Amino acid sequence: MRVLVVEDDPILALTAVMTLESAGYDVAGPAHDCAQAMDFAGAQQPDLVLMDINLAGSDEGLYLARDLWMLHGIPSLFVSGQLSTARANKGDALGLLRKPYEPQELVDAAAVIQAVLGGYSVPPPRVPGAMELFDGPTRI
Repeated sequence: MRVLVVEDDPILALTAVMTLESAGYDVAGPAHDCAQAMDFAGAQQPDLVLMDINLAGSDEGLYLARDLWMLHGIPSLFVSGQLSTARANKGDALGLLRKPYEPQELVDAAAVIQAVLGGYSVPPPRVPGAMELFDGPTRI
């Protein structure tokens, strides 16, 4: 599964990329802003975007998740400490991985989403305690 990491904090972005790559995921990015994320999405066609909600000091990640889904059919998993904002916009993502998270929780979250996108596995992967699954994303 190809995963695009969208995170404006360079240390968190690098850590996420290294963690996912060491677990065998094909990682695109990291993208640090909306324009870069759209470029990566168009060029590399990821299966999933790990989306920080707060990019450049605003909630641009919400709109980016919506746009990536509507324009490219690429779902997102919010990765954020902004729990109420993520939950209020759960129609735009598959779920939420709460920050701060442990590296293994990131890997487990990616496995859960991979199973969801693949129609679940038997048995389904363990959902990390820092993760919530939503019903979305939905098309308008």
